Amino acid sequence: MRVFFGLELSQETALAIDAWRERQFGEPGRAVPVANFHITLAFIGDVPETALGTLCQAVDERLARRPVPGSQLLLNQTGYWPKAMIYWLGAETWPPELTTLANTLRSSAGSVQKKRDRNVFVPHVTLFRRCPEAPPAPLEPPSFALPYRRFSLFESRERREGVSYHPLQDWPLAAASE
Repeated sequence: MRVFFGLELSQETALAIDAWRERQFGEPGRAVPVANFHITLAFIGDVPETALGTLCQAVDERLARRPVPGSQLLLNQTGYWPKAMIYWLGAETWPPELTTLANTLRSSAGSVQKKRDRNVFVPHVTLFRRCPEAPPAPLEPPSFALPYRRFSLFESRERREGVSYHPLQDWPLAAASE
């Protein structure tokens, strides 16, 4: 199974991002389907189905020791990664606790695999793949509030029609301190 931890967008937010994307851009690359919009917290990769229980238990134990509060992201900038040929929508700033959560989930992966994702965590929604170059800056700056109160373990399934993501388990985040 190919799995990752991520934040799921509400249908309302995903549709608003899609409408904005359609107004701003032509076809600079292959558009990511709206149903696949998410923010990856930690990419785990291929793991045997029998190892999922071990992975989930490791997450449970780490969150019990160090709870992470929910919060909100403001998706207000776009970016382009030329090597990956990805154009994305992301947050200019984000709560440090979100980076802590991403790092906790990455270290939990050590319970089921040796190789760990070492990429710098940048919360983002992939808008286009296979972009040979960055599209022009959007005329209408993005501004999408994304509250998050939970995260999920997703399975990435490859089908003839394309990739789809399916939540396997959810974890609530701690209440934000006032």
